[in-house]
Amino acid sequence: METDSKKQILLKNVNILDVDKGIFRNNQDILIEDNLIKEMGKDSHVGEESPMEIDCSQKFAIPGLFECHAHLAALTLQPDEIKKQILKEFVVKGIIQVRDVGGPVKTLKSMKDSISNREFIGPVIFYAGPMLEKGPLTWEEQNKILPGITVAINSKQDAKNIIQEISNEGSSLVKIFGKFDEDVIKYLLIEAKEHNLPVTIDPGDKLFHSIPMDLGIDLGIRCFEHGKAPWPVVLKDDLKAEHDNLISIKADPKDKQTFTEKILSLGIESISLTKLRQLIDKMLDHDVHFCPTLHVVKCMQMQEQKSKEPNKGELNKIKILDEINILFTREMIKQNVKILVGQDGVMPEFTFNEMELLKENGLSELEIIKGATIYPAQWLGIADQLGSISPNKKASILILNKNPLEGIQNMKTAHLVLQNGKIVFQE
Repeated sequence: METDSKKQILLKNVNILDVDKGIFRNNQDILIEDNLIKEMGKDSHVGEESPMEIDCSQKFAIPGLFECHAHLAALTLQPDEIKKQILKEFVVKGIIQVRDVGGPVKTLKSMKDSISNREFIGPVIFYAGPMLEKGPLTWEEQNKILPGITVAINSKQDAKNIIQEISNEGSSLVKIFGKFDEDVIKYLLIEAKEHNLPVTIDPGDKLFHSIPMDLGIDLGIRCFEHGKAPWPVVLKDDLKAEHDNLISIKADPKDKQTFTEKILSLGIESISLTKLRQLIDKMLDHDVHFCPTLHVVKCMQMQEQKSKEPNKGELNKIKILDEINILFTREMIKQNVKILVGQDGVMPEFTFNEMELLKENGLSELEIIKGATIYPAQWLGIADQLGSISPNKKASILILNKNPLEGIQNMKTAHLVLQNGKIVFQE
């Protein structure tokens, strides 16, 4: 029989997290056949072949994790052995999938193919390919280091060409960055939808966004990157009027910089909480996800503090940006916006640092787990395959020694990791 030749693993007596209901179903069995979950329950397996049994008594099973904001192409700048070591470490820690939001598309495709072909161990990569922006490109200098990490989109034809290209190269999403003409972004969104590619946006500048969040939501964008993203939309009325005037008259960059310095000096006093809550209501109405990447600003603070001659002015700006990020994120957490767990880096431990920061700012352990499992799977349109533990989904599972709902630090207690039905780590 065909089933006789299939590899089976039976995880016995494990507590399984139901991510939808937020409870553990205790003392259950999970039968895995090849790369899929075949059955769940208790003593449900009956067959001629005896599966490999693993006793998971007093252990806790959650779906394999997503890192939701990484740039893995940067690892290709490291020696090959270091790159492979870091990619393996993601999986060993239970981060089995990565949403990559900016890198040369051919580089990322090659990395994903090598992992798929088991040339080395690494996470399943759902990549955007290049960051797309109207020229001149904010990160043009990065193209000298990683050619193709950012691409200029100056016309509808450019938009059509790039969506076709990244689709052909296996991209799973689109990443918009910074500047865009509204007619071009509308066209790009239509093209992306035709290729079943969800779109996320990093508005870029602290304050002067060509596609501010409220407009982006109206246009159909359902994910926003970085905690500062709402800022220009939620400025107090007088500051908003001044901001909008600088955009309408195409002000000198020096005038914009002066205004930015003014807003930075005001910090959270520049924000209208009423407007912020109205924006959050709009996010909720349109099922918008938010990836605050709190950890990256903490890294900026640490780097500046460790420099030989710390710049007090720069440290103060970073401190204010951190306060803004936290205020926006806390308000979104209070109102139950879907938060994604993303670090804006390449080191596996940073994902867990992001989880701890989200917990410090009010996000529950369950919502943190959802933000690293079912929410990214839903946003990517692959919740039928990943994001929860249920029959016919991929057997990508993290088994923990301690209950993660009792403390987010317990996410670091990996006992067993399965990726697509294969054991990649066992304590």
